[in-house]
Amino acid sequence: MPSAIRSFDRVPEMERLVAILGVPFHSLSIGEAVDRIGRMIAAGGSHYVVTPNVDFLVKTQRDPKLRRVLVCADLVLCDGKPIVWASRWLGEALPGRVAGSDLIPRVLERAAERGWRVFLLGGSAEVASEAARRIAASHPSLPGVGHYSPPHGPLHAMDNAQIAARLHAAKPDIVLVCLGCPKQEKWIAQNYEAMGIPVMIGAGATIDFLADRMARAPRWMRQSGVEWLFRLVQEPRRLAVRYADDLIHFVPAILWQRWRQRAARGRGGRGGAS
Repeated sequence: MPSAIRSFDRVPEMERLVAILGVPFHSLSIGEAVDRIGRMIAAGGSHYVVTPNVDFLVKTQRDPKLRRVLVCADLVLCDGKPIVWASRWLGEALPGRVAGSDLIPRVLERAAERGWRVFLLGGSAEVASEAARRIAASHPSLPGVGHYSPPHGPLHAMDNAQIAARLHAAKPDIVLVCLGCPKQEKWIAQNYEAMGIPVMIGAGATIDFLADRMARAPRWMRQSGVEWLFRLVQEPRRLAVRYADDLIHFVPAILWQRWRQRAARGRGGRGGAS
């Protein structure tokens, strides 16, 4: 895996990073993020994009490998209003939430304009097929929307040779990896350079939205930061425990970061400790 310094140097204009619990977020709006992805494709090489939410950050406190994956990403976008609120309280405000489920439709629009090839990796075969069909129907100018659903299983059991063969045949500019966190982020970090894809994006449940198998919260809920409540009503068994665990760990961790900032200032140092 490339070092964090090398990753950030590959796109030199990424100058402003806001550290939240040790993860450096890029201070970009959704439009700026789409432009940055376009420049990555134009530049050649291989890049990857992650969109951490509160659950990601909580996981990084227990999983140093996941934290390193996020630190080394070419683009780290804030998928969560609580992270935006925390950044403001910590004194380095992010411009707003850039959720993967909002980013991907904008990327698909740009892909249709620029002729980028898109590939969906993950989800069930039925969901991936329907998502690809709907994308192609909505964006008929897209040159191709490939998809492949690897058999369900642990990260180490994935057949990377099979995946590489399919990607080589499809020659995509963008791969949306929908394997769930932290599996998709770890898989991307381990394979993105070898696969030779211009941009890989950890897209998670976005494939279900693209396939119209899961409804998104109304816009007012997304803008006010209560989309989590809408999702909790949809999947109470899966999400209730996760949300409770995230709350219990995220708030004290942010308080600790704030205390360290104030302590550093008190010693005459610079703020922004993570």
